[in-house]
Amino acid sequence: MIKGDQIVPYSALYIDMQYRHLFNTLWAYLKPVDQNKYIQELFFLQIEEIWLGGLKNQKILITLCVRASTDLVLQALNWPPGSEVIITGINIPDMIQVLRLNGIIPVPVEVNADTLGCTLDQFKKFYTEKTKGIMISYVFGAKFDATEIIDWAKSKGLFIMEDEAESFVAPNAKLNPNVDFSTFSFGSIKTCSAFGGSISVIRNNEALYRKMKALQESYPKWSQKNYFKRTLKNLIPMILLNSQKINRSSRWVFINLFPNWDYKEFVVNSIRGFQKNSSDILQTYRFRVPDPMLVMLALRMKTFDVDQFNEATQRQIAGQSILKQGGLLVPGHAVEDRKFWLYPVVVPNPETTYKILNARGIDAYMGVTQLDIVESPIGSSYEYPNKTLSYFKNILYLPIHQNADLKSIQTICKGVVEVVDMLKNRNPKL
Repeated sequence: MIKGDQIVPYSALYIDMQYRHLFNTLWAYLKPVDQNKYIQELFFLQIEEIWLGGLKNQKILITLCVRASTDLVLQALNWPPGSEVIITGINIPDMIQVLRLNGIIPVPVEVNADTLGCTLDQFKKFYTEKTKGIMISYVFGAKFDATEIIDWAKSKGLFIMEDEAESFVAPNAKLNPNVDFSTFSFGSIKTCSAFGGSISVIRNNEALYRKMKALQESYPKWSQKNYFKRTLKNLIPMILLNSQKINRSSRWVFINLFPNWDYKEFVVNSIRGFQKNSSDILQTYRFRVPDPMLVMLALRMKTFDVDQFNEATQRQIAGQSILKQGGLLVPGHAVEDRKFWLYPVVVPNPETTYKILNARGIDAYMGVTQLDIVESPIGSSYEYPNKTLSYFKNILYLPIHQNADLKSIQTICKGVVEVVDMLKNRNPKL
């Protein structure tokens, strides 16, 4: 029987949102917002001058999510069906679906475990006359140096897209001016997809921006009623997950009284993303941002605490050192620009390790992240990213986020090393 004080008071699931953001957003339902004025006064001023470091010749669009941004740019580019885009081999399945439904063939390349990045040789290997662009996605908060890849793509006349949803940390952002199109979320490294919101940056292409803007303005506005329901629905998970005392006691109940119930998957599925339109999946994303979502994004941007974030990152890196010293692989550990969207660690036997850690009060989880391996095109000669799969399938996610204190992080990481060593000694072949 697990005692309450043995449970590490942090959940693997965490909604990165402050209650003041949530409650202030509710006022937007009572007081109408002039979107154009709001964007002009709050977004463009702060994004261009503070968050993006004054990059020139850029245009900005606010969208529901990164998938909506990608769908919008693909519509505007209007490439011939069967065009190919070379992409990093770990991504969100919905993003791959957006590419395919727009007639684009995503061609994945291997992702190195140490850097969570790709090499230029891999991109060159899959370059053909059908290649129209590349998409670089930085995952788990690790931003590898893609300068060489971007310069090569530029020399080939390819359209360059960067998905920074899991790596963007403004106002310390380092955006490559040679990228044609970037999408990112802001406010923190682990934005809450439950509340939506994304920023698109189009560089040096006024015509493309105008096409995207015209398309977006033809969309209906996403229902404020639906967003209101989502806001209230996510209030309860926030209380259960983000409060240390409530989280500790509720997990004691789950562990001891409902040991076979996968509450993590239940919670993630209840707050994740947008309800898909089964008859037309792309239609899921073809809406303008509702006023309350705009208010939420602005509040998160204005209240982002850089010092607090950097201090949290140092605590998380301290835990990474413990795992590495224990002989475990932390994907992305070798990257200088290392933050944590999720906290992954590769273990030999993830399912057994998961069960033991949870029984010991460490709320690890597996299998409920949105990320997955991108499969090669059906019937093609392209290679499946087997090297990436070899470590990706063994990833566990640890309950370490920006609010986790150093002592708890050390306890969690030492506990993981101890369990893995125990399993190795029990089964030396692991």
